[in-house]
Amino acid sequence: MTAGPGARRPWLAGGAALLVCRCAFAQAEAGTEPAPATGEPARRWAVAVGAVGTAGPEFAGSSRIGFNLQPGLALRWGRVSLASRSAFAVRGEGGSALGGLRVELVRSERWRSSLGLRWDSGRDEDSATELEGLGDVRATLRARLALGYRFDHGWRTGLSVTADMLGRGGGWQGELSAGRDLRLSARTTAGASLTLGYGGRRWQQAYYGITPEQAARTGYPVYTPGSGLRDVGFGLSGRTELGQGWALFYGASVSRLAGPAAASPLVRERGGWGLSAGVVKRLGGR
Repeated sequence: MTAGPGARRPWLAGGAALLVCRCAFAQAEAGTEPAPATGEPARRWAVAVGAVGTAGPEFAGSSRIGFNLQPGLALRWGRVSLASRSAFAVRGEGGSALGGLRVELVRSERWRSSLGLRWDSGRDEDSATELEGLGDVRATLRARLALGYRFDHGWRTGLSVTADMLGRGGGWQGELSAGRDLRLSARTTAGASLTLGYGGRRWQQAYYGITPEQAARTGYPVYTPGSGLRDVGFGLSGRTELGQGWALFYGASVSRLAGPAAASPLVRERGGWGLSAGVVKRLGGR
């Protein structure tokens, strides 16, 4: 069977993302990253290691709670960063929280823009009782384009879009956010954010749809969602510096499924919550 134009676009977009990553990496190696406005020399590389524990629903919409503890690693060289899928970043900015390779395209006092690639592990049907018989959601490579703007007094807003680069049915998602960062003391900072998520048709089908074959195996009714809202969420986060490169970070969030996702037969609880806490150690850097 001959692939149509739509099947070729993920490869073209993935190649473009890799090209941008390579160009930015070369720029970092050449030492062209501008120094901070404070006049201090810019750090060209940094490393952070740690561990994070999380608690929350087994998947968005599940009535069962799951717990997870995993190590974390983040590396940065100039404008390029590489991080495991953990809730901390080299500089504590949260940009690497989703993990993967990330390149800063624009970095100024007000504007932030980045392009990233990360491995999306999909979803296993045995990860929750509600998913048994549905089959796995295939793992894929995702690209993420993000744009953010910082206002005065710690206020910020952001927009991000992720897309399945391998054409494995993962579709695309978007997220709009607004929040504020505050310094509570010399050692502790805190942040609050409100997010609105959106899912494309393929993403909604992969994670919340029920095909006739799946309905025959599970007893769920057939459900074919379209594109639409995914969820609304509110989160609080904090970070406390302990000295000698050590820091604690912690967070709590609440969310509610919306749109086609909320109407899925898979959903047992539209509302959800999450807790996370961890420790990180910064190593070296210059």
